[in-house]
Amino acid sequence: MKKSIGFFLIIILLSSCFRPYIFTEKEIRQHYDTLGFEPKYKTLKIADTTMFFASFGKDTLQPVLFIHGAPGRWDGWGRQIDDTTFHRKFHFLVPDRPGYGKSFVKKKYKRVVLDKQTDLLMKVLAENKSGKKAILVSRSYGSPIAAHMAYKYPDSFEKIIMIAPAIDPEAEKFFKFSKYGKWYLVRKLLPKGLNTATDEKYAHVAELNKIASIWPKLDLPVTVFYGGRDWVVSPENFSYAKKKMGESGNKKYVFIPEAGHRISLSHPELIKKEILEKN
Repeated sequence: MKKSIGFFLIIILLSSCFRPYIFTEKEIRQHYDTLGFEPKYKTLKIADTTMFFASFGKDTLQPVLFIHGAPGRWDGWGRQIDDTTFHRKFHFLVPDRPGYGKSFVKKKYKRVVLDKQTDLLMKVLAENKSGKKAILVSRSYGSPIAAHMAYKYPDSFEKIIMIAPAIDPEAEKFFKFSKYGKWYLVRKLLPKGLNTATDEKYAHVAELNKIASIWPKLDLPVTVFYGGRDWVVSPENFSYAKKKMGESGNKKYVFIPEAGHRISLSHPELIKKEILEKN
């Protein structure tokens, strides 16, 4: 009996941790009805993968590609994508990464290796028709993916903004409840995106080690934001960024003592300033 109660408590704990950040389709529709505008939605079929994304602004404007973490979805960038002052200057492309939201592989929500994610996200970026270099805005585990994109396709990007990046393979942080996400019965009851996040979590170290050599080779401007109250990504990641990319030239590091992990939500004005700033 005690084991059964404990099992369901684990389910409730894992689900409740992320419920405030997961919106239903109905809630999203109501949200944009209230604002008086709505995104354009598109689904791309790429080999065995379905890639879903929302977009804001004309596709002839400079593109800004947003890459969420784990777990996450396109609508987690609300403070940025709902700012209509951006829509007149940029074409925002806001995808669900594979295994999250409405993006998946062969109808399954599962982990996709970092290198393949890079190429899939480039297909989303190709929907922009401006011919201008893109700005990459990334969060948490989205940041190493953004870095790899800029490394692999250097002529496609103007700069990278990394928010609370999870990039140090030696500082991967595991929580007490993380292991329960691998249990079969727990996985059957949890939202699919959380299962993808668990699978990515246990592959982070290997994936980050694969790209460990790229950081000093990033020639484009990079801005890294980190919060002093971030309990998800450890401060070693901030130090790792400085060590690997250097602290001079076109690299900028912004420490916000009072901020937590979700800086794009708590400090949207800083992210806005960084997107608008010309290097």
